[in-house]
Amino acid sequence: MSKDSLVEEIKESLVTDNDLTYLRNLDEPTLEKIHKEIHDYIHRTEELQKPVFKVMAVSTQFIPNFIIAKLAHDYLTPYIIAQVVIYMDPKAAAKIGKSLRIDYMGQVALYASPEITARIGNLMETNIVAQVVKDLAAKNFHGKLGELADLLEDKVMLEIIKNVRDGKIVGNIANSMVNQEKIIRIAQQMPGDIRSAAKAQLQTLGNPLAEKF
Repeated sequence: MSKDSLVEEIKESLVTDNDLTYLRNLDEPTLEKIHKEIHDYIHRTEELQKPVFKVMAVSTQFIPNFIIAKLAHDYLTPYIIAQVVIYMDPKAAAKIGKSLRIDYMGQVALYASPEITARIGNLMETNIVAQVVKDLAAKNFHGKLGELADLLEDKVMLEIIKNVRDGKIVGNIANSMVNQEKIIRIAQQMPGDIRSAAKAQLQTLGNPLAEKF
């Protein structure tokens, strides 16, 4: 893994808006060790807290969504909600998501696994998901958005792109995607202006994928 990738993963693991580019000055073994320590600490913490999150997930079945949203905004961190939705029915989690602030949902998406986020995102209104995408893109979390884009259903992703209506954002996300066949397939269905801007951004980033747009 390159230094840039390690720094980006550390940034996303810590869910911070701070500029961590100074970490690139570290030698690669030290950077890899820091990355592993952070990952291991998060894993240990999650394992210890699982029973609590399972109980909280069950309790959401008996509380109105607007009250859950109020409790989340006032008392629960996005990290906690991200762990609770793991044990919830995706449809129920999607309904609660409609009551959450966009910035709060973005933080939840960063803490949750891409698989869980995509499962819920596929069931939510695409205009809401598009707002979350814009919020995360503005904070340069393109790596996480790339992971999410790899997992979303094609039709959902296309509708999100149409709602985002920003080719530069689309280009940055495409640059972080692993499933290139998917983004090439979707590119053929994008509105012309978005597709052109996305291609230009990929060219700026030096990504050969641009030639296939």
